[in-house]
Amino acid sequence: MIKTVIIDDELASSEALRIKIAKISTDIEIIAVFNSAKTALNQINDLDPDLIFLDIEMPGMDGFMFLEACQERFFEVIINTAHNEYAVNALRHSAVDFLLKPIDIDELKEAIERLKAKLTEKNKPDFKSKINLNARFDKIPIPTLRGLQFVLLKEILYFESDGNYSNIYLENKQKIVSSRKIGEYETLLENLHFFRIHNTTMINLSQIKEYLKGEGGSVILTSGTELDVSKRKKKEFLDLIGF
Repeated sequence: MIKTVIIDDELASSEALRIKIAKISTDIEIIAVFNSAKTALNQINDLDPDLIFLDIEMPGMDGFMFLEACQERFFEVIINTAHNEYAVNALRHSAVDFLLKPIDIDELKEAIERLKAKLTEKNKPDFKSKINLNARFDKIPIPTLRGLQFVLLKEILYFESDGNYSNIYLENKQKIVSSRKIGEYETLLENLHFFRIHNTTMINLSQIKEYLKGEGGSVILTSGTELDVSKRKKKEFLDLIGF
């Protein structure tokens, strides 16, 4: 199922969209509906949706402000608005599709099919197979502005998301700025003792020194660095370390 959230300040529009989705797809599961982008922003990490249907013109925080406030996009977006002047900006924000209200059911169906194709493409192992040097040589190639830097996996402390870039922190206190997003490193290293403890942070599990209890808790690495564990990742993380 594709976990989906609707964000629209017009309740009638949200309900109409929900009904149309139910008519054309059994793969879309509506897990939450918000009439405020600010409220949605506070809960979106815990909900962990695959897709958001997002209105643009909303009081307090509009749709584009919402997207910019998300530190890391772990979901896809379909823009639904009554104003066609936002189409270019929707493309700039990497929206899967742009639907004008009232939403045509055939256009909605096409948008959902386009979304499914994109999700399928994202899940292909091509990225891993192309640069699978890590499994054989215990190193990972990190694309930087200068080229490729090869780093031993055991020397990596953690990855930190920085928009379209990633900061990689090493044992020797070096920081490497990579031109690859943290989500791509998560895909590459998912079976090699790395775990994403937060939307913005992925750690080397072999570098953990201590876990501190809390709402999500936090980990202290061998370097002394303390990093938060998000609430939505806490159970998975504790299960993984056998706590």
